[in-house]
Amino acid sequence: MKNLKRFFLILILFGCSNFSFSQNYKPFEGKLVYKVELSDSFSKKPIETKFVTLFTDDKMVRVESETNQLGSQILIKHLILNKYYILLEVNNQKYAIQHLMESDSAAQNSPSKYTFTKKFGSKRFDGKKAKKISVYAKYFAEPIDMYYFKNLNPKFLDALKGIPGLPAEYYLQTEDGVFHYTLIQYSEEKQPTDLYGIPSSYKKLSFDEFMEIMMQQQ
Repeated sequence: MKNLKRFFLILILFGCSNFSFSQNYKPFEGKLVYKVELSDSFSKKPIETKFVTLFTDDKMVRVESETNQLGSQILIKHLILNKYYILLEVNNQKYAIQHLMESDSAAQNSPSKYTFTKKFGSKRFDGKKAKKISVYAKYFAEPIDMYYFKNLNPKFLDALKGIPGLPAEYYLQTEDGVFHYTLIQYSEEKQPTDLYGIPSSYKKLSFDEFMEIMMQQQ
């Protein structure tokens, strides 16, 4: 039970909260692919490498990823209705697990665990220029340089609350280790609308209902 709950916490690191920002960002529709490297500390070589693909039409987000615990899964996030579904298949059964995101007002009033300091410098990711920023959190031994696209809204990821743009390269620390995300593909193009739907073959249920099913199958 505890391991499954931790799995969901790791899964939603890629964007299931709703954080609003005062500055204006340009509309974005397209596809982003991140390489995700897991290591047991910030200084050691990766022990595992996987990939995460994000699609968006600026109102909906679809994230395709893979975990060791439950294999492949899909996250569908509705940025206007403030809710999301996690789609996965367990024991030949398909589930769409619904969660509600924070409201805009609640998100604005909740503190961020990160402190950001803008720095000179930039780096290109698949040809697109990203700005450097120094990020500090209490579990970092020292500030870490990361990169972001200042003209793109971070709402697609929501990985680092308070960052002034969409992260291009960033780090997240969890109980399982340090995840290093690096954008390797950037594509601005219209995506098929059916990417953001919930197939009829998936059973919609709450997180608690899903956990009850998993407990019964143990």
